[in-house]
Parts: sequence; C-alpha cells; structure tokens
Amino acid sequence: MKKVSTLIAFLSVCLMAHAQKSYTHSLSGIKKVVVSSNTTMEFKTGNSNELVIGHIETKDGHQHHDHNDDQIDERAKGLTPIYAGGNDNTNGFGFSVEKEGDVLKVKDLKSFMQRSGLRFTLPKGIDLSIDTGNLGSADVNGFDSDIEVNSNVGGVVLTNVTGPITARTSTGNIEVVFTEVNQTSPISLRSSTGAVDVSLPANTKANLELKSTMGNVFTDFDVKYQQEEGMKVVGANRKIDTQINGGGVLIKLSSSVGNVYLRKK
Repeated sequence: MKKVSTLIAFLSVCLMAHAQKSYTHSLSGIKKVVVSSNTTMEFKTGNSNELVIGHIETKDGHQHHDHNDDQIDERAKGLTPIYAGGNDNTNGFGFSVEKEGDVLKVKDLKSFMQRSGLRFTLPKGIDLSIDTGNLGSADVNGFDSDIEVNSNVGGVVLTNVTGPITARTSTGNIEVVFTEVNQTSPISLRSSTGAVDVSLPANTKANLELKSTMGNVFTDFDVKYQQEEGMKVVGANRKIDTQINGGGVLIKLSSSVGNVYLRKK
C-alpha cells in the first residue's frame, strides 16, 4: 500500500507539472501593454478586457509547458524562486506585472532556456509594445491598434493589422499583412539582414520610402518615380521615394541585406 500511495503522489505531482497554466490580469484603465520576453510569443485577440498569458498550443489543441515544468526539484521544496529581473507577482507563472498610469508593463523573469513559447490574449484595440530580447520572435494577429516590435535574431509576423506599426529586427524577416492602413501615423519596418514583406489593400493611399542597400525592391503596385534635377551620384542612393493612389500616410520599408517586397492584397 505504501508503494501505491507513493506512486499516486508522484503521478499527482507530474499531472500538476503538466497542467495547463495561465495568468489573467484586468486591463481596466489600461491603454497600452508593454511585453518583454526572450521566447517565441503569439499575440491573439480576445473578447474580454483582460490580459491572459498562457502557453502556445500544439496542433492537437494542447498547450506546451515550460522546459522545466516536468522536472521535480526535491531540493526546492518549501522554497520560493526569486529572479534578478524582479518579483514574480503572477502566482508562479514567472512574470513581473506592474501598472504605471495607463500602461501595463509585463516582464518575463525566466530565461529563454526555461520557456517553450507563450501566448498573450488581449483586446484588439489595446496598444502593444513588444521586446523579444536576443532570441525571441513575435507573431501578432488581429489588432487594430498601435504596435511596436523590437527583435534581434527572431522574426516578426503581423497579420490582419491596421497600424500604426513600427518594427525592427537585426537578422529576422518582417512579414506584415494589413486589413487596412491607419492614416494617422507613419509606418516603419526595418530589418538589417532579413527580408521585409508587406501586403496592403490595393486602394491604400500612401507615400512610400523603399530601400534595400544590398538587395532589391519588388512590387506589383503602380508607382511613379520622382525625377531629380541636376547631376546624380551614381550608386549612392538606393532609396525609392514614390506614392500609391495619390499619396497618404508615410510607409517606410527598408532592409540592409535582404529584399523588400510590397504586394497588393
């Protein structure tokens, strides 16, 4: 009987370790959420005025769990983990969540070796600022708000968005599909070594700045080139200044090494 009891206790601990964990925080009075994590992050829209942090789901509908969730550390029994980046106030989920005025700052306290991907669910109109650290990436879908993304190695994918958008990455690709384009503020997308691939509705009004230092710029929009007067410096300026549909909000797309693609949706 003692062995059976021990086995049941062990299985219970394992089930708890693999349980679907999530953290929920009210967004009452919040206009912008700032998220920093060094892992793969998905951002989806929800119907409630809440932030929900969970794990990315697998194809069969189950959630991933953090890399160390299936490990039982006997030495840590009765102890609470502490982190260099702040205090975990998310019931053990490993985040620091702090409100500053109408901004909610959400900081991942765990290292990238301890994460296997996170999903964030928020209202579609909330402004987002996302920092993916050195090795993380961002996949954002369905927001009609102001979005800022900074990445190093990882890629940035934004789908069914309106902007304004500012996205930067050092070595990843940036892919954006707009449902429509907000005309209130400029849009800027830049990758140092990756491609920048953007799809816009065919009727989008925009002023364009397109540039690839070592690659090429491709589009199926009808663009008109501005003629420069006087002598030109051959090969020095790779920037294309033009308009589509009579001009509108400024859209800047640039890559140092990769190609730039601007497509009609």
